[in-house]
Amino acid sequence: MHILCESRTNCVMESDSPLRWVRKTVFGVTQDTLAEIGGVSRPRVSRYENGEGDPPFDFMQRVRAEGRRRNPAFSADWFFEIPSDRAEHIRVREDLQ
Repeated sequence: MHILCESRTNCVMESDSPLRWVRKTVFGVTQDTLAEIGGVSRPRVSRYENGEGDPPFDFMQRVRAEGRRRNPAFSADWFFEIPSDRAEHIRVREDLQ
């Protein structure tokens, strides 16, 4: 669970997992598309995002490679911890997809 605050009175709680954050924010794709990228099924992506098992190394390698292809500033650290300064990490431009 993450709490994001823009000011003392404007806070939002988020329960996004780092993988879900990467999928939504960095890739801007559905679970189906991330499953295709990673070579797994959509239900498996859902389980990974919900903490029901760890993604295998080959899945993470595929997602990392695609992240770097789409956004050269992609960091594999984002799989482990959502960046605290999210403003710097915007979705890749549509023309690169």
